[in-house]
Amino acid sequence: MEKHALSALTTNVKRMGSGPVLLMIQGLGTDHRAWDPAMQRLAPHLQCISFDNRGVGDASDVGPETTMEDLADDAAELIEALGEGPVHVCGVSMGGAIAMRVASRHPHLVRSLALHSTAARPDPRLRAILGFRQRIVDSGLAGELLRPFVEITAFSQTHISQALPVGATEIDKINAQEYAAHLRVATEQWMTDEELAKITAPTLVTVGTEDILTTPDHARDLYRGITDAELVVVEGGGHAYYAESPDIFASLQLGWTLRHSAQN
Repeated sequence: MEKHALSALTTNVKRMGSGPVLLMIQGLGTDHRAWDPAMQRLAPHLQCISFDNRGVGDASDVGPETTMEDLADDAAELIEALGEGPVHVCGVSMGGAIAMRVASRHPHLVRSLALHSTAARPDPRLRAILGFRQRIVDSGLAGELLRPFVEITAFSQTHISQALPVGATEIDKINAQEYAAHLRVATEQWMTDEELAKITAPTLVTVGTEDILTTPDHARDLYRGITDAELVVVEGGGHAYYAESPDIFASLQLGWTLRHSAQN
């Protein structure tokens, strides 16, 4: 683990493996540890780098005015601080929303992009689910209700009894204010067609057929909006298919990364 102090973010950074560099960005309220199963599978072939976004782990607070663009600028600054750019970038869920903005705002830093279980713009259903999470937090019953609610909405029917990965919704350590800030950022985010069109990196979009948060319709929206994007639909996968089936996730991510490492 390394600690990096950036202009607006102090964060923990984890490196694993060697080879082409892949920056991995986690989702809402989730720290870098949730990437560990995927990183273990990718590390024999890639240098994987994960870190904590604002508001999770030991990272800096989110703050009341933080936007998704700010989180993307944090990631871009980290790439520059590590001296590794351009790198391959992937993100899951809200991490995908961050990743697509890194590619749109800082194209010179991104060699390839992979957007897993994510959306450019939340629809009413996604906003309602995020809003219900906020009501759980406000009720003071997060310790009892938040984890099962997130699991129900994150996993497919086949994996519904599976526990969230370590690093995701750590109820005993949750900071209600920071989690609420993540919910606000996720709810307010909106990626315009013009911003999507600025993404020039080769882009992979993946989604599970049973993802009820960022649905296949959200994935098709990204596929249509990003020039020459490729879309992979994972049969039976839920929103957290990267945790349900880390072998499938790692195979998709590794193939995409190596394919675009060989072309550069």
